[in-house]
Amino acid sequence: MRNFLASLFLGKPLHWLMLAIIAGGFWYVGEQRLHVIQFNAFILAVLAIGVLCVAVVLYGSKPGERLTRDAIVPDETEQRLDDSGQAR
Repeated sequence: MRNFLASLFLGKPLHWLMLAIIAGGFWYVGEQRLHVIQFNAFILAVLAIGVLCVAVVLYGSKPGERLTRDAIVPDETEQRLDDSGQAR
């Protein structure tokens, strides 16, 4: 069961915790109607949270660590050109 959950929920538990906190925060500001009453503060908060989350994922992950479900590989139909302009 643990292997199944590990393959289903990729990433660190901190990333999933960030997702839960963000969802809870959006629910809270929706309930308080902050996006209507104080729109500028809402936009600044959303941008700050976004930058913080991206920084946590970028700087909290080791190089080469798998963070996505599928491997990121170049498309086979894509032609790669070297410096001389000739296809490899």
